[in-house]
Amino acid sequence: MKYNYYTNDEMTYRLLLEKAKDMRCNPTEAESALWHYISGGRLGVHFRRQHPVYDYIPDFVCLTYRLIIEIDGGYHLEGEQPEKDAERTKNLAEQGFTVLRFTNEEVLHNTEEVIDTIGDAIDRQQLKLSGSIGKSTSSPLPSGGLEWAGRMDGFRVGLGYDVHRLVAGRDLWLGGIKIEHTEGLLGHSDADVLIHAICDALLGAANMRDIGYHFPDTSADTLNVDSKILLRKTVGLIATKGYTVGNIDATVCAERPKINPHVPAMKTCLADVMGIDENRISIKATTTERLGFTGREEGMSAYAVALIVK
Repeated sequence: MKYNYYTNDEMTYRLLLEKAKDMRCNPTEAESALWHYISGGRLGVHFRRQHPVYDYIPDFVCLTYRLIIEIDGGYHLEGEQPEKDAERTKNLAEQGFTVLRFTNEEVLHNTEEVIDTIGDAIDRQQLKLSGSIGKSTSSPLPSGGLEWAGRMDGFRVGLGYDVHRLVAGRDLWLGGIKIEHTEGLLGHSDADVLIHAICDALLGAANMRDIGYHFPDTSADTLNVDSKILLRKTVGLIATKGYTVGNIDATVCAERPKINPHVPAMKTCLADVMGIDENRISIKATTTERLGFTGREEGMSAYAVALIVK
């Protein structure tokens, strides 16, 4: 299994991540300028700055659509650097990434043209990953058969469900964030019922069993583990089958505390963990009208539906 987001092993990922953190603190003028235009989902997709991808740290990467943007300073034209850049681009392309390269001058003085080029590349990647390149967007309704089934394999849907008991003396973790409450959820891990449901939905969509199969509650490695780690690993698991997260729709069932005020923070956290835009995540909350174990405030449950895209 590849470790977090396409890096081959945990040690490499951790080393690159530390280096990436330093690079984010010292951006070039061109990097800062471009980040202003592509951050925060301004182009409709989620970009990360200096995030490790395999053995590299690209300037910007959209993991959902496997698009990398590199900004080249003057040294990229000197000595062996052009050859190294070409090899880097080739290696990333072999892993399914499209790499766009711009010079500092292009970013600073032809910004509009650069943004247009990035927008066009996003459109192409969206079509490519949805299997739509070369197909008419006005095609008739499917007539069935193996051809249609093969195309539909590019989109898969999974359903997840989880439940945990509420007990005193535990922190309440939900959707990756800590919520102040008199009780918390009991479990082998941090018992984040929402994340567990999302993991099961993603794994189910990819036909990869469930969260208990990959992260058993009998393992010391998962004892009190942060469920965000399990979600990152789940995204990595479905990536081994060529899938990325399309969108998530989830519902949390609880009498107390009120969940809705925390939904924005949950969406921000989960989007960062999965490497997708916040607008691809829907989180709803409901009570059970005082019925059942949830209504008696004995526990919480969560349902999730996930779309994954090849």
